Amino acid sequence: MRNMNTSTFIQVLEVAKCGSISRAAQNLFLSQSNLSTSIKALEAELGYPIFTRSSQGVTLTPEGKLFIKSVKIIYSELKNIEKIGDFCRSKESNLSIVCVYSSFIFQKFIEFRKNYSMGNLKDSFKETGLNQAMQDIISKTYRIGFFYDFENNIHKRWELAEKYFLDINLLSTNIPVTALISAKHPLANEAALTPETLQTYPLVTFEDFENDDWLGAMGILAEKDVLYIFDRGGMIETVKNGHYIGISVGRPFSYVKEDISLVSIPIHGIQHQLNQYWVKANSYELNEIEQRFLRFIKKP
Repeated sequence: MRNMNTSTFIQVLEVAKCGSISRAAQNLFLSQSNLSTSIKALEAELGYPIFTRSSQGVTLTPEGKLFIKSVKIIYSELKNIEKIGDFCRSKESNLSIVCVYSSFIFQKFIEFRKNYSMGNLKDSFKETGLNQAMQDIISKTYRIGFFYDFENNIHKRWELAEKYFLDINLLSTNIPVTALISAKHPLANEAALTPETLQTYPLVTFEDFENDDWLGAMGILAEKDVLYIFDRGGMIETVKNGHYIGISVGRPFSYVKEDISLVSIPIHGIQHQLNQYWVKANSYELNEIEQRFLRFIKKP
């Protein structure tokens, strides 16, 4: 199609966002007449209208809504294509890591940088939810991702890997799940907790647990009183308040041992095994420092 290109995608997306050809033209530094002509030419070539025009502006037609949905996917992939050269060359032997909320991975990252300094390299490390971490690998924003998943949920990640050409690798098995509790909490002196015990108290956990029903996989009912937060600092401060029990995966936060106001207690009796994985794009070959980091992180 002659009128189907990246510039056209940008124009259509901007018009849809603004709901006005005149405002979109201003944002795109185009004349209103040129933008209107471009949109009409595209609609003529497609054989259906994308927008309904009125004195109040423009709205998407039913066909237009489907078209915009496809354009967003195509445009995103075109942006990914532009990144491939720099992504695969990886000129700097640095680390580019996205990780689900994990004190263990972050501590390993800091230890590695301290012990294996490679000069003035610009490493990058991001903690986020599982869905966003996978998206960051798919979009090639980060090169390596680390995540946890229950064995009954991992099939969702395999499906994603097949669809977006990802390489998922098992890193470690039987990852502990722990409860972070204020020393003032009634359960603070317990040696271990169970999902049944946790069911009777309000919980705080990371926001991504909500998206994949992690608590359900642990045997905690969906209607449970749960506060979802977005960062580790928020988790700590909420737990210190004394009302909530924090749920985290992997090894306990290192500073919990040093903070007498906090207690970390293992959670036993979880039906499904929790494992840790790392992921990258199929096409990407790890650089030397990334290979070294993976060996380092596997050490006991």
